[in-house]
Amino acid sequence: MLSATNNFSHENLIREGTLGKVYKGQLLSWKKKLVVQRLDCKSGQGDVLQIEISTVKSLSHKNIVSFYGFCDENNEKIIIYEAYHGTLNQHLTDTTLTWPQRLQICLGVARALNHIHYDVIHCDITSSKIILDKHWEPKIYGFELSTKYPQSWRHRLLFSRYLDTNNLTPKYDVYYFGVLLLEVLCGRKPLITNDGVEEDLEEIMDPKLRRQMDTQTFTRFTSIAYKCLNQQPVMRPTMDQIVKELEEVFELQWEHADLWEQLKAVDEGTFSNSLKVITFFSYLIILYMDFLKIPLREIRRATNGFNKAYFVGCGGYADVYRAELDFLNIEGLSPREEKGKDELPKITKTVAIKRISSRLDDQGKQGFLTEIELLTSCKHPNIVTLLGFSREASEMILVYEYAFKGSLSDYLVSMVVLSWAQRIQICLDIAHGINYLHTDMEGKPRIIHRDIKSDNILLDENLNAKLADFGLSKSHPTNQQPSTIYSKNVAGTTLYMDPEYLATGKYKRESDIYSFGVVLFEVLSGRVAYDSIYINENDLGLAPIARRRFNEGTLKELIDPKIIEDDDDHIFTLNRGPNQDSFHTFSKIAYQCLAETQAKRPTIEVIIKKLQKALKLQGETVVLSRFQLSDIVIATQNFAEKHCIGLDTSGKVYKAKLEHFGNNSLLETEGKSNSESSKKRIAVAIKRITNREGGKGKQEFIEEIDMRACKHPNLVSLLGFCDEGDEMILVYEHVSYRSLDNYLKSVDNMNSFTWTHRLQMCLEIARGLNHLHTKMVNQSIIHNVINSANIMLDKNGEAKIGYFVISKLHPTNQEIGMKVYEDPEYETTGKLENIYSFGVVLFEIFCGRVAYDPVYIKENNKGLAHIARQCHNDKTIEKIMDLKLKEDILASSRGRGKNSLDAFLNIAYQCLGEAVKRPTMETVIEELESALKFHVSQYFPSTPFFLLFRTPSKELR
Repeated sequence: MLSATNNFSHENLIREGTLGKVYKGQLLSWKKKLVVQRLDCKSGQGDVLQIEISTVKSLSHKNIVSFYGFCDENNEKIIIYEAYHGTLNQHLTDTTLTWPQRLQICLGVARALNHIHYDVIHCDITSSKIILDKHWEPKIYGFELSTKYPQSWRHRLLFSRYLDTNNLTPKYDVYYFGVLLLEVLCGRKPLITNDGVEEDLEEIMDPKLRRQMDTQTFTRFTSIAYKCLNQQPVMRPTMDQIVKELEEVFELQWEHADLWEQLKAVDEGTFSNSLKVITFFSYLIILYMDFLKIPLREIRRATNGFNKAYFVGCGGYADVYRAELDFLNIEGLSPREEKGKDELPKITKTVAIKRISSRLDDQGKQGFLTEIELLTSCKHPNIVTLLGFSREASEMILVYEYAFKGSLSDYLVSMVVLSWAQRIQICLDIAHGINYLHTDMEGKPRIIHRDIKSDNILLDENLNAKLADFGLSKSHPTNQQPSTIYSKNVAGTTLYMDPEYLATGKYKRESDIYSFGVVLFEVLSGRVAYDSIYINENDLGLAPIARRRFNEGTLKELIDPKIIEDDDDHIFTLNRGPNQDSFHTFSKIAYQCLAETQAKRPTIEVIIKKLQKALKLQGETVVLSRFQLSDIVIATQNFAEKHCIGLDTSGKVYKAKLEHFGNNSLLETEGKSNSESSKKRIAVAIKRITNREGGKGKQEFIEEIDMRACKHPNLVSLLGFCDEGDEMILVYEHVSYRSLDNYLKSVDNMNSFTWTHRLQMCLEIARGLNHLHTKMVNQSIIHNVINSANIMLDKNGEAKIGYFVISKLHPTNQEIGMKVYEDPEYETTGKLENIYSFGVVLFEIFCGRVAYDPVYIKENNKGLAHIARQCHNDKTIEKIMDLKLKEDILASSRGRGKNSLDAFLNIAYQCLGEAVKRPTMETVIEELESALKFHVSQYFPSTPFFLLFRTPSKELR
């Protein structure tokens, strides 16, 4: 707090009162802006901290502050609130805080007071007790003087020296709310006496604010304030009445607010007075309009006078051009920042320029206005971004971010192959965009798109989907419940149109759901809804055909055949086509979207959950490179021994450098030609399978490729393969450092690993294993891979499970070495179990030696596992413990240090038990986390565990 407020400097002081001082501050490390209330403990205000905390906790409202934290230290009692824009009193003299914003703030405060007045009186409503969040939403704080209503005797005794509490009622707050209304109106408190307001409000108001309201709005607003200031409390209105009157003023303001009159002031008379948009959200972005304006001459220059060479497409009432355009960088600009055009940098971007044609029915004009109105209030990664506009002479031009992959409809009919997982992800993007439109949020109304189709869905360079073309969209005011809207002019694209809307003119959010259902089936089939193959079968296109095939059980015949075709010579795609469960989940929700009546369609929230389930059921699609044998031969100098870094029972491993795609993701690789793909030369580990007895090598080769559907930070990644002629070669990422067994064979090397590091290493291995256990369909593939030789440590010491053995052992000796990791029940059951193998590795890390160290083999030919179990049972485990760890752990043998050791040994011992009694990997992870937490907390007892070490997300466990 000292750091955040610069030692409570005077320059950060917001206000000073009888209970203490209030400062603005900022936590630099987290970039949080704060309001810091420092209570005056010397005056006996220690109880105020508890009063504030208990009161705020008992109240829950979007216009009542939530605690960010508090400080109770060294006789200091401090309450901390997050305040993105500080407090209201800091902004009242700033005329860029517009009249609509001020009205919204007053209404928010009124609603909060109305909420608390059922049993609480705030007793200190001032502009300095109102925090503004990042959306300029007001939040009341400072409840230290508040009282319950009916008033408690304790409050009378505690605060009687500050307030006249003899007749305290909620009308006390009403009076000071009236003062606040006038302060917000005038930018300062006017002179108020028992006889009323002594100043002419219109004279002390800033003329810029006065011009933003009409006479009726001004009169109604001041009337509310004057009623609040009545000297007789009984004559003052209740907060419930005030809220209703302010809402009426709010609506009245927008009935008279003419957005295009404001634009006319900006554009010096270029807009028609007859075009009116009356929503609050459009009004709020007026301050942006000057920044969004792009001179027509610059657009003409960028397109060479709208030359055909720049033309990329057309719609119902517009032509679209692609160009490079310079414009102001307004990203992140607050509507209240006082920056002129000359102060903002210009950036060059590839943009889409939409040139709207004039039509007799004025639909082009209305679409132009609607797009500006809606897109300036929308900010979402799955909604296209409006970068600017031009309205000069007879031109109406909108400028958007450019979608490098074009529209979804273009992509579906192209020869580019989209995997099933990619298609679901695109649908999820669209669904998230629709959900954003359909949800009433701060600063944005509910929006019904009314023209969702694959032509109006754009794809960026990473195949992220974005909803576009809002010319037909309609918005709901934020203070209305979702309802049905009736339209005499039914608009949209027939083949995507809700049949109930088409028949009755009745549209609502469910109308968009139907259109989205058509898009879902377009994505599944790889054809647009108006493809001739569908139109020839049914005049209404894809939708009725999809419904019929779903009911008949023949929907699979619609699946795009490109999903299951072979790859080219350069890539190989795992898990590209839909599996049964994923296909069933996807097709069922798509079918429900096409219900004939609006009432039977699912909500967009339900659709999102089902699509997420379909994506999860499908699993990850992985693209592997097909490396050329000639490239591998050159890189390894024909598999020269100097490049060999190890061998195992199936072949040798070489280190070399090969050209590889810069990012091994599907989105980076698929959909690009070989020349487009970004390649770079990287170090790789090349495993050449030479053991071909009984087809064993071929089986391992296929299983290893199959296993690559499981990607995880603690698994060594397979980058690609080569299967030319008789060669079977696997190419992995090269982990910079050595394998774990190399460290275990050297006392000096193991001494560098503390107990903390070893526990973290065990956790990383466990998380990689757990990922395999939960993601692999064929569990038999992974049961014999865990030993210290195929656990790699990267340059940061992070463990990764590999699928080859970096070891200089001769294969014969190596096979003997691997026996010590083998489940002893294998001989009788024939079933390998890698929980057991992992238990052996845990004891290796604990002992600092490999399980087949001669010290152990001499004592028992089954190696470390048998000895560790015996020592654990005999309580002599310290006998085999790494000497280095005794200094690290046993020096703290009491309390938490002992708990850490016990937790580790217990779970390691359980892993070596009978198969039916062994823990799951989830349990192993939990116990290892406990062991790490016990150990760390003895050194940092007051520090949260998650702040000390990286903790993977739940998905990575």
